[in-house]
Amino acid sequence: MSGVNFGTFLGMMIVLVTALPLQAQFSMSEMFAPAAITNQLNETMPVRVWRNYQPSDLPVPVVVMLHGSGECGQDNAKQLAAFAPIHRQALIDEDLPPALYLVPQCTQRNAWVRSLAFTADYKAPRYPAPALRTLKEYLDRLVAEGVADPDRLYLIGLSLGGFGTWDAIQRWPTYFAAAVPICGGGSVQEEQVKNATTTAVWAFHGEVDANVPVDCSRRMVVALTKAGATPKYTEYPKSGHNIWGRVFQDTAVLKWLFRQRRGESESSGESKGFWGRIKAYVTPQ
Repeated sequence: MSGVNFGTFLGMMIVLVTALPLQAQFSMSEMFAPAAITNQLNETMPVRVWRNYQPSDLPVPVVVMLHGSGECGQDNAKQLAAFAPIHRQALIDEDLPPALYLVPQCTQRNAWVRSLAFTADYKAPRYPAPALRTLKEYLDRLVAEGVADPDRLYLIGLSLGGFGTWDAIQRWPTYFAAAVPICGGGSVQEEQVKNATTTAVWAFHGEVDANVPVDCSRRMVVALTKAGATPKYTEYPKSGHNIWGRVFQDTAVLKWLFRQRRGESESSGESKGFWGRIKAYVTPQ
């Protein structure tokens, strides 16, 4: 081992031996176990589950992540990819609490919502989509079993999942402590908006989104603010639809999510990007 100090060489080998397995062993597809959610009608929905806690930690917060339309199916695999940055942060950030992470998968025929809230006159269907109802039943069971902390149920959704996120917090007020809808939209009808004010919201959208009009998020933020809520809103200038990678790489998002508790949400109307330009629409004339 000419020219190389043995102690230095041994230290380098330890780093390599410990670092390489981490990359392989802790991949999201390996750590999120495949499972199935069964509802009261005995219908099943694929889900990947990561139990990042010990039995002594129960009950724990639950983070539900809803995928977009491109990940619909029944393979119980492709819905994971977009959320990899969240998994990486949860692995290395010691300030984050032990938690249960769920990534369910819906199909195109049974999506998170029955219809998309693209326009201001959108009215939510009377009943939730079966996929969303099945997910809610599962969360109810986790709470009843003492696994999930009912004051720390969190919902994150992108694109189609963003619409599902808005729909969930508008259908079930005071159920979720916080929600992060990305490139989605919901109803601006009075009752639905009032329901959503009970959940802490941090919404995201790209300014030039060609798939989901940015007005879908803007009008939700305006409606919630007029109703007395203090949503956070981040709009990325000159950005299109696929912004969730940027959102999930911002470590402040997951930290903010875990700070929220049902009925005790942070009061913060501060928002980045477009917020300053919509104050005129938010303030009653």
